[in-house]
Amino acid sequence: MNRTIPFSAVLFFMGLLAISAGCHRSQPSSQSPLVPPDLQEAVNKLVRAVEAFDISHVLDAYADDFTSGTGRSKEEVRRVLTQLQANHVTLKVESAEVEKADPTEAKLKTRMRLRYMDRFRDLGEGEVVVTDILVHTLRKDADGWKIHADERVATYREGRFGQHPPNVEVEVPEKLPSDLHYPVTVVVRRETDTDYQVMVGNYAEDPAILPPPDIVTPLPDDGVLQANLLPNPQGRSEMVRITVIAANPAGKWVGATTVSKLVPGAQRKQKGATQETV
Repeated sequence: MNRTIPFSAVLFFMGLLAISAGCHRSQPSSQSPLVPPDLQEAVNKLVRAVEAFDISHVLDAYADDFTSGTGRSKEEVRRVLTQLQANHVTLKVESAEVEKADPTEAKLKTRMRLRYMDRFRDLGEGEVVVTDILVHTLRKDADGWKIHADERVATYREGRFGQHPPNVEVEVPEKLPSDLHYPVTVVVRRETDTDYQVMVGNYAEDPAILPPPDIVTPLPDDGVLQANLLPNPQGRSEMVRITVIAANPAGKWVGATTVSKLVPGAQRKQKGATQETV
């Protein structure tokens, strides 16, 4: 059974689920705001709907004019939920904290881990793990608490395929710089009698189709590749994607590792809002 899942769909799914952590693993502290009972009830209902993949009730939690940080609409929440329900994605909420809880507006920061199976060319299926940190903005209107906007703070995705997937570390800037290019460092733990090919690229945070890599090159002998990438002209958040393929001396692939990491950039304006989200 083919269970390949587009990474853009996974990113968007992580975003729409950020609110679901509220009643599971909240981490109260002396600085935590008091959560209004009706807000907590709205969170609880959404959690039950998400866990049951009750799509109609999930959509009830979203305002009609909802726009994600990458410009996705409420209707696309339906499409992505349906797709990932069919692919048996699993989700674990590692932490959640209500950062703001006013009478009519709230913000929730959530760290989640998502796992699913994907395929990489002839190497077959492997596990992909995505760790995401997001903030959702909720507002209370005549119909109760609704999600109006979101912001992705951090994303790290790693997929490992084949019998000998390489161990890969990636360093990117904490924020998208205003320079003409920015550095990316790829570190691979070399194994004996193994050749490595590295592919490096960047693209919009939530693309419909992944573009080809900008750089395709053999791994240097010391296992460290230094690369420079061009930021997007708008200065918005983007993903850096690294693929490292390992091959034996005969040229046969024995493993591959893909890593994607968010580089936060400028914030996108939300309709009717004074603030912006990534």
